[in-house]
Amino acid sequence: MTAVAGSADLADIARLLRQRHDDTAERLRSLREQTVTVLAGETGSGDAADAGTLVVESAEQAMLTAALSEQLEKLQTALSRLEAGTFGVCARCGQQVPVIRLEVMPWATHCVPCQSALEKRR
Repeated sequence: MTAVAGSADLADIARLLRQRHDDTAERLRSLREQTVTVLAGETGSGDAADAGTLVVESAEQAMLTAALSEQLEKLQTALSRLEAGTFGVCARCGQQVPVIRLEVMPWATHCVPCQSALEKRR
């Protein structure tokens, strides 16, 4: 298997990527179940404080659901790049993305210098 620069090889990063994907998918599924449970309790005859708590909990769950959905999409895209053989290769310069970067952000598509250059343009 092709080695990615650093101490870990592509197989190790691929396992990490798949594990993060599965963990994120499970957290998202669980959160969606909790959201249904919270909303089902919405019809109770609670007071204004209960209604306020429900609104806050619903808003927090909506934000977390959106963040997890975005992360899951990035992980799915990274898995697609893994299958295509382009995972770990900078989309801008073609150099290897450092292992430490992939361990932290397995969805990274650029090496640090290229990512920095892209962010400066924004």
